[in-house]
Amino acid sequence: MAAQDRGHTLLLSSLGRSNSTKTPLPTIQALISHYLANIHPSPTPLAATIVSSPIFLPFSHSNLELLSTSFRHAVHYKLKVLKADSSGLFSPSLDTQFNIWSLAILQGLEGGHAIIRLACCSGLLLGLEDILQHLPAKKQDVKGIVEDELVMTFADVIDQFSTSDTWGKEFHSAAESADALALSLIIASQSLLLVPSEKFTALPLSHLLGLIMRTIEDAFDSGRFLSSLQSSLCSKAEFKIHIPPDSSISEIIKKISNSTAMAYVGSISKLCARTVSLFVDHRPSVALPLVSEAYQKLNSITAHVETDWFPTSLSGATDQNSLSPDAREVTTAIWATLKTLLFSVIMITEAGLSALVYIPSTSAVLPSTSTLAVTVLQALSHLSFVIAQFGGAGHGAFNELKKLFYLALDVLGSDVTESNKYVRDLCVIELGQEPLLAHPFYQAKKAFALSAIEQLIHVLSELAIQELVFPTCLPHLADASHRETFESAHSVVLAIFASHAQKASESTSQEGGGFARTIVPFYANCLIDNSVQGRLSTVQLRLAFAALVRSAASAADLSLAWFCIDCLLTAITSIPKYDDERLHRLHLTLISCVPSVPLALLPRLLDPILLFVDAADEEQKRQELIDALFAEIKERVGDREKEYMIRWWGEQRTKWAHTGPS
Repeated sequence: MAAQDRGHTLLLSSLGRSNSTKTPLPTIQALISHYLANIHPSPTPLAATIVSSPIFLPFSHSNLELLSTSFRHAVHYKLKVLKADSSGLFSPSLDTQFNIWSLAILQGLEGGHAIIRLACCSGLLLGLEDILQHLPAKKQDVKGIVEDELVMTFADVIDQFSTSDTWGKEFHSAAESADALALSLIIASQSLLLVPSEKFTALPLSHLLGLIMRTIEDAFDSGRFLSSLQSSLCSKAEFKIHIPPDSSISEIIKKISNSTAMAYVGSISKLCARTVSLFVDHRPSVALPLVSEAYQKLNSITAHVETDWFPTSLSGATDQNSLSPDAREVTTAIWATLKTLLFSVIMITEAGLSALVYIPSTSAVLPSTSTLAVTVLQALSHLSFVIAQFGGAGHGAFNELKKLFYLALDVLGSDVTESNKYVRDLCVIELGQEPLLAHPFYQAKKAFALSAIEQLIHVLSELAIQELVFPTCLPHLADASHRETFESAHSVVLAIFASHAQKASESTSQEGGGFARTIVPFYANCLIDNSVQGRLSTVQLRLAFAALVRSAASAADLSLAWFCIDCLLTAITSIPKYDDERLHRLHLTLISCVPSVPLALLPRLLDPILLFVDAADEEQKRQELIDALFAEIKERVGDREKEYMIRWWGEQRTKWAHTGPS
């Protein structure tokens, strides 16, 4: 007991700074946790002493984290104490005792500094969340009291920062307001995500969103952190790119990378995402203008980054050996910041767009959702050179980016007018950058644009496709030097044909789609030219040609569909035998066209297929052709053609002595 008294005395003297020897912070943390859990009869006086202690000023992340961790550990200690003392039939239940204990601590925190109270409540809630698994399912409501107090405390913090004059007068000597704001959001982000939505929405969400965006802007220096990059670059000896250690960009990046806000920008972004999501969900008419303003700020940040990055030699650097060791160190830090910015943008914007999807179509705010989607797409476009490091924005993107990208395009695609305007603006910009065709920055931006256009083809006017979209794709259809742009351009053209086929199947007039039919001959020959090694893969070639024939066959006149087949047959006869790999690839491509042609053309198509299967020299390739044909008949041939194909297959099976599936 004497040792306990000495420990308690040490804690109180340390909290009051009355002792001449400064007690280490880890010791204070352990003492706070221990005595909050064990002190009798009530922890209220100790909590009051803690919250009013001057040792936690000025604010720092380490001090506030110490407070939060102390209270979190105290919950765990209290659980052990209660379990050890829980004897007797009439003893209160664990949840009842935790509610009494939590309430006693919260009473002691009353009147303390809002940020210190926030750290204490945050730790208390995190600790209670930890121990829920040790309580019966029906008694896991011990967090309610602490959740309420946390929300009210954080509302006080928001109010303090929203009234800047009062804040400046009262707390100027305690901490710089910008740092205090970031620290408050960091602490809150650890626990507020555990608070139920109905309680979270009691916060002043408009003010909270504004404060979070202010912190994110400060963390990324409003996107200006690369403004001195160009002036800091130079050459040195054998290295084309050198960045002196004492250069302006080195100092700026070091300052940003080492800031507390940057270290926890992920947590702050997660808090922002939940704020946006609940704000839009509960008060869409109020939220949408403010969310739009927040997304415009993100767009502005990314635009500044893009503007400062593009003119530098780093934007075109593809060889790490051209960078000096100092330049590599700074460049690594720059890329880390850029990737963090991308993840932050994705997290925040995806939350808002996901919530917008559930707003009823009769809502008066719905027409503005397409504008919000355009803002998000613009922000992503500004960071396309970063996105390229992750495989692009389309099918090869990581899941979170892919979800946001397609979600934004789905939202935009519901507005035909805005979709056409967005694509028109996008194509005009891209066509103006043709002289930069080989630049990696341009290639990344072009690939992003093409991926976006592909998803909007179905709502674009034929005039926009003819005058803007196709000319944007044209330079890249035969250039496989930049793989992503090459494949994206072909995907856009195939989307044009797929859209034409879809509209033709839904129309009874067989009119329209004139431009799609016009480019069929060109694209048939383009695909054949791209059948050489190093361009389209066999799978890509087969899928593309089958889609082309399917689109051409959607017209009442089947001559265009047969023209595509005839181009393929002509190419097969003209390829020399020594190029057997390309020949085999074209044979497989012809087989892939079987499900794409109507019954009237099937006999004409099957005759040459039968000839080259019979003429195949290598048994392995012959079997591959037979298996490919069987797969097309089994999985993809339509109902009208199925009967004919099965009968035809039965006639050939015996002759081929087919050993595969039958």
